[in-house]
Amino acid sequence: MLKMYRGRAAVRVMLGSLWLVGCTPPAHPLVAGGARVAFSLDTPVEVIAADPRGKAILDRDLPGLMSNPHYLLFSDMSLTQIAPMSGGRLTEVKLAKVQRDLAELSGR
Repeated sequence: MLKMYRGRAAVRVMLGSLWLVGCTPPAHPLVAGGARVAFSLDTPVEVIAADPRGKAILDRDLPGLMSNPHYLLFSDMSLTQIAPMSGGRLTEVKLAKVQRDLAELSGR
């Protein structure tokens, strides 16, 4: 009887592991061949926010963006994609400021 339970447990572990393989996140997008990829207005917001310094820039330059109740709906979009849908809240001036700060962060 114990042998039967061990077999079932092994199958569950194996199936669980296979399920987790499909759930693992991709390699971190900030690293490409060991070098950091530069942030820009075309980088998804969630990628910028994953870096504490990037999150600080978003919080400083675009207050309320990260705490927006709809954040999960647009977090995979870039600021360039979000701007036309922002109702004028993401102005050219604000985007230019974010771009300058992101460029400094990226070492450009």
